[in-house]
Amino acid sequence: MKQDAQYFIEAAERLVPLARECAPEADRNRKVPEVFIQALKDAGFYNAMRPREAGGAAIDFKTFIDIVRILSRGDASVGWVSAFLISHEWLLSRLNADAQAEVFKDGAGLAAAAASPPGKAVPVEGGYRVTGRWRYASAVLHANWIIVAAGGAQGPLAVVANVGEGRLVDTWHVPGMRGTGSNDFELQDAFIPAHRVVDFIKYSSRNNDGVALHPSYEMLQYPMYRVLSLIHGAVSVGMAEAALEVFPSLVAHRMRPSNGTPLIEEPGAHAAYGEASYQAKVARLLLEDAVERTVRLYQRGSADPSIEERAQLNLAVTGSGVEAARAIDTLVFHAGASIHRDGHPFDLINRNNQVSRSHGVLDERYAQMLAGRVLLGQGLGSHMDVLY
Repeated sequence: MKQDAQYFIEAAERLVPLARECAPEADRNRKVPEVFIQALKDAGFYNAMRPREAGGAAIDFKTFIDIVRILSRGDASVGWVSAFLISHEWLLSRLNADAQAEVFKDGAGLAAAAASPPGKAVPVEGGYRVTGRWRYASAVLHANWIIVAAGGAQGPLAVVANVGEGRLVDTWHVPGMRGTGSNDFELQDAFIPAHRVVDFIKYSSRNNDGVALHPSYEMLQYPMYRVLSLIHGAVSVGMAEAALEVFPSLVAHRMRPSNGTPLIEEPGAHAAYGEASYQAKVARLLLEDAVERTVRLYQRGSADPSIEERAQLNLAVTGSGVEAARAIDTLVFHAGASIHRDGHPFDLINRNNQVSRSHGVLDERYAQMLAGRVLLGQGLGSHMDVLY
């Protein structure tokens, strides 16, 4: 069967029931069950964002975001982990030839990534000695490799470490998004060969080494931040769509204790569902707008977009997640206290939403302030251009 966009969208839809089945175990054990990780592999998802020169399917950006949104309808943690395991194959494909030969020698690379706080890389013969402890290494429990940021004498570096070269630190004890396993990762004076340490700015840019190695895959010349930042909105929109699916069954059998009226007959429930549907629609439209802008602005041969164009794009990126979170809030506030019982599917959606929305990409006030500053001609200030 040809592994094209339609194939992967249909495969993602087929995995939604399994994601929902796995959600309680992922939440309980703070790790996506291996049965789902294997299902991703069996369906070819780890091949989806590899270049055709490397035998991959080379899917486009819209297809990737749709996959993440669909899987997140099943469960947010499952969608989040899937997004990073899939897209980090694309991230590894931006490396130099020697690094790619090593990380892909056994098939899928399977990588996590963590940038903050940056570690320290000291040059030695044949490579670097790297020390640091990085937070929020989502999907690291399923990874063979991890890409971390470190400061070097000549500027910031991207370091590709084998997970076995360091250690995991069990820090991910949180109320929601527990299945992402976003623990800390630590390296202590670890020797990393030179081919696995690259200039971070170049690696993040449109001119990374992978572009020359795999010229057919247009997405490789998208800046790194442009692809990874929209994962958050896609997961949030998927969560909101799941909440809209679950809500009708919640109100169908509830009665207002004070008057015996079925909740599904109350105008307040009708208004809440209409409001949440509207908010989720706005979120979906912003997500689609962000995808369209990204594809248009970074198509092959295009000039780098202006900072004002990037400001408009980033407003859509942040807005997609923020509006989706509001849709979930609207339904939670009208669903009744019983949804907060352990094991209730809406309780998990609510907890996942509260943790997911705290990510820096969805910091609405900061995003609006920065965009306003740019659009008023005041520039980025101290914000890193490569992360805008």
